[in-house]
Amino acid sequence: MSRTIPTPPKPARVIARRRNGAARRVEISAQEVEEAFRLLQYVPGPEARQLRGTFEALLRPVCFWASSREGHHSGYPAWGPCGVVVSAPRQRCVEHQWPLPDGVPDPFPKRCTVTLDEELNDSRWVEYSSGLRCPFKRRRGSERCQHHDPRKRELCSQPVGDGSRCTTAEGVFACRSHRYARLVDLKSELVELPLTVECSYCVAASGETCTNRNGRAVAPHKKRVNAVQGSPRHQKLSDTIEWLLL
Repeated sequence: MSRTIPTPPKPARVIARRRNGAARRVEISAQEVEEAFRLLQYVPGPEARQLRGTFEALLRPVCFWASSREGHHSGYPAWGPCGVVVSAPRQRCVEHQWPLPDGVPDPFPKRCTVTLDEELNDSRWVEYSSGLRCPFKRRRGSERCQHHDPRKRELCSQPVGDGSRCTTAEGVFACRSHRYARLVDLKSELVELPLTVECSYCVAASGETCTNRNGRAVAPHKKRVNAVQGSPRHQKLSDTIEWLLL
């Protein structure tokens, strides 16, 4: 049997110097740090303990999982690498042990069971997930969330070119293709919402624009704007706009 010969460490080298010529930063192999950490265990004193703690933190292994899917317009992984500290090399953190082997209990029993893939083309999924398992709660009576097990009323349903309706699920995030058009419409409706009530300042009727003392049309007066603040319609529009902006 052939024996694996360990790769010798690269020699340490100075990668930056101070103006006086002394070393500022040094690149040193992990093998040499490991050896220094081992030898420091035999050195008493608080300074040695502090240096051991520094080296120990540097040598801790981390979960190095990264998505196999590349990011949009990028050669880098869509998500990762992880970087969570684990107890041994090549070990994955709890989040990235998905899918679980048979007989292993689910550490997140209330979470959706879908493994993410094309969702990582959307930056919102990259931000709100850990790149592997759907982060959202299961819906009642299902192993999936509202996005991955949508109901008819949770679909985008905006008209598309061929006369049909968009079937993108909106249980979690708004449809990327149509959310900006909806944002424009809803923001416009929010701006015009004060016009649906009478103005107590200039006595403009509902549907009419406010006027100044000279009778010229002006933006809705503050009293008129305040009159719709906190109303159910105003709250619903504000909440929907906030959701579309996620």
